[in-house]
Amino acid sequence: VCHYNVMKYRSKNGIFASILNSAISDDGIRITKIMYNSFLSYSQVTYYLRLLRENGTLYYDEMSRVYKTTDKGIKFLELYNGMGELLKVKLTIDG
Repeated sequence: VCHYNVMKYRSKNGIFASILNSAISDDGIRITKIMYNSFLSYSQVTYYLRLLRENGTLYYDEMSRVYKTTDKGIKFLELYNGMGELLKVKLTIDG
């Protein structure tokens, strides 16, 4: 299966989770690495980074030019991953 087709129809929350997972490191991560990890173009990643910064789930350190996931972002990831686990269980039960 081609990665492009798999990544083509991701939800906004899925893209948010991908970016926040990339930036969870204590040292932070630069924009090009986020683009690579999340399979996004420059224009796409700048759009999503702006949204994540505005809602307080991602922090940008201007001195080191790196992005870091905030505590609020980690909470989002916990909830997002928990939702995925619930859906997996539901699909298994109904399956």
